[in-house]
Amino acid sequence: MDDLTIANFFTVALATGFGVAMINGLIHGYTGFGGALLTVPVLTFLYGPVEAIGMVGIISLIGATQLVRETAGQAQWRGVIPVCIGIALLTPVGSWLLFNIDADLVRRSMGGFILVFALILLSGWTYRGPRGVLPSALVGSVAGGINGLTGVGGPPLALYYLSSPQPVDVQRANIVICIIFLTIMMLTAIAVGGGYTKLVIMRALVITPAYIFGVWSGTRLFALAPKSWFKKVALIILMITGLTVSLA
Repeated sequence: MDDLTIANFFTVALATGFGVAMINGLIHGYTGFGGALLTVPVLTFLYGPVEAIGMVGIISLIGATQLVRETAGQAQWRGVIPVCIGIALLTPVGSWLLFNIDADLVRRSMGGFILVFALILLSGWTYRGPRGVLPSALVGSVAGGINGLTGVGGPPLALYYLSSPQPVDVQRANIVICIIFLTIMMLTAIAVGGGYTKLVIMRALVITPAYIFGVWSGTRLFALAPKSWFKKVALIILMITGLTVSLA
């Protein structure tokens, strides 16, 4: 950090991250999830997986606060709490793997997980089983483990809630609440693992305003666009991201 200057801090890589974060914020604001689906893979190419997931933890936590305020009253908390418990249990396991396995394997795992869940959605399959405490906790555990390892644990939550018979507004609210808890657990795990340096935090804070603007724009879009677009947009995002990261 001693030789850090404006020239070697404000780089093309940082500008790229800024632009991608704005697009990803738009996606997150509209769908309620996907806050890491583009940003984590791109930042992983630029800075490495631990740094990328750490940065996105800060960016997403700050940027999604406005979404939580707007949707908390619509969430079905009885179903959300078991999911959050599952997230808390398995996130540390995924994070341990993140710090101890090959970075290229982590990157390809990101794309693989995203693509699998996108293909499930594309097939038209929807979960029609029970939605009690145990199934919800299991979904949260899967999401937490994947998120701890790759930073992209949102797809299992999206699949679970998009398959529910609830109104779109409630689906989105449930996803938003679970994603913010997923982010908090991820951020905590990265901090405990020693992944936060001063440079990582500085980069995240510079990128965050772009993400906040994107989330704000996506929220406005959700209020204006037909609700029938919601699931289609979510599916397209999953498919494109999964293919890109897996083949890159």
